[in-house]
Amino acid sequence: TLPESLDYAGLFDDLFAKYTRSHKLQRVKTTNLGSLFQLTYDIVLRDENEEKELIDQIRCRNGNLDILCGYLSDTSDAL
Repeated sequence: TLPESLDYAGLFDDLFAKYTRSHKLQRVKTTNLGSLFQLTYDIVLRDENEEKELIDQIRCRNGNLDILCGYLSDTSDAL
């Protein structure tokens, strides 16, 4: 989540270059009556042990707003 005053294009490119093997912006959504942007990225970390370092670096840039990390399942569950 970012304040609308920040230009999100390329904002995290240097961090992603350092901490990820790949990254792709999947979605941009406005929230809080348009005063915030919620960005969704698909990333693959270089080293899972550096996840906290990446989160801390993002927090410095986004003004300590929400950051959510999740994991994709390795298996597909089908009914």
